[in-house]
Amino acid sequence: MSVDGPAHAPHGGAFFEAIGTTFEDLGRSEEVVNADVLDAWYDPAPVVLEALRGHLEWLVKTSPPTLGEGLIEVIASERSVAPRSLTVGSGTSALMYLALPSLVRPGARILLFDPSYGEYRHMFESVLGCELSSHELGLTDGFPFDPHLLAAQAETADLVVVVAPNSPTGNDMSQAVEVVLANARPSCKVWIDETYVDFTGLPSFEERVTQDPRIIVSKSMSKYYALSGLRIGYLVSDPELAAKLAPFSPPWSVGLLAQVAAVKALQDGRTYYESRALETHALRNDLRSALQQVTGIGHVHDGIANFLLFRLSDTSASRVVAECVQQGVFLRDCSSISRRFEDRYIRTAVKEKRDNERIVAALSSVLSGP
Repeated sequence: MSVDGPAHAPHGGAFFEAIGTTFEDLGRSEEVVNADVLDAWYDPAPVVLEALRGHLEWLVKTSPPTLGEGLIEVIASERSVAPRSLTVGSGTSALMYLALPSLVRPGARILLFDPSYGEYRHMFESVLGCELSSHELGLTDGFPFDPHLLAAQAETADLVVVVAPNSPTGNDMSQAVEVVLANARPSCKVWIDETYVDFTGLPSFEERVTQDPRIIVSKSMSKYYALSGLRIGYLVSDPELAAKLAPFSPPWSVGLLAQVAAVKALQDGRTYYESRALETHALRNDLRSALQQVTGIGHVHDGIANFLLFRLSDTSASRVVAECVQQGVFLRDCSSISRRFEDRYIRTAVKEKRDNERIVAALSSVLSGP
């Protein structure tokens, strides 16, 4: 079946245009603020870097454990889940494309939130040809959901996707998940994307998988663990689904550098990463306060993860983003995420203090100009 639509969903990452996608001069990375993606502002834990640097030559030239057996063992132990419930892969995007086609067929009824992470809409609509419905979060008063409407929508869905915390809004979506689980049919799958949950201190739904086989939890190790360049993620699901996916998960799907880094981060990096999360909250609060003082920014939403979403008062988000690029500051125009944003919303990653100051200075300069 051929489905019309774009080949790929829009994403951030335009900052690599300034660095060079053939990597001639990676030193240029010091000249840009890559806030259009949500990579960590801090380095991986020292224990991670020590392991990689100490054996780099061998790690680069050596094939990894074929199925990530040790990595699965460590995830299971650290996250209190059964090893047979785990599927590992080269990032959560790769796991989406592995798992979701096996869960739905063309015409399946999919419930998404709007606004939310755009890859899901692209995949279900343009790749898999599903029937989409949206639960629209309110654009005022903190992007609330309507529990009564959500309950009714969940009753007829074949699969529901909840990004929790939500991107690009940064909302806690735990209660939305509970409404879905309370109303979805036994045959409905509930995909919970927890890419940013580790920043928040909120409990994960991972351990609920054993109680409710409808739940599939998607976990990234890119953002919180500062491993975006290594591409590592995993799914927690009913063992029957994990067994169904296993024959289609290729050998060596997670490279050796990634496996070593992930194991070290999980086993020995807890104190370090918890400290960085607390610093991220402080940096986010300071950045939010500074953005609120910029003339031309109408409202800054108070999210709970490592990014902020803000609305411009009366100018074009696409113009502002383009002009900030001229100052080496890359922000995300959210127009491609939801038509309801109407070229007024911008998302920025929370960066270190110096880069946050550059973000604020660039926005102040652009918004005060002609």
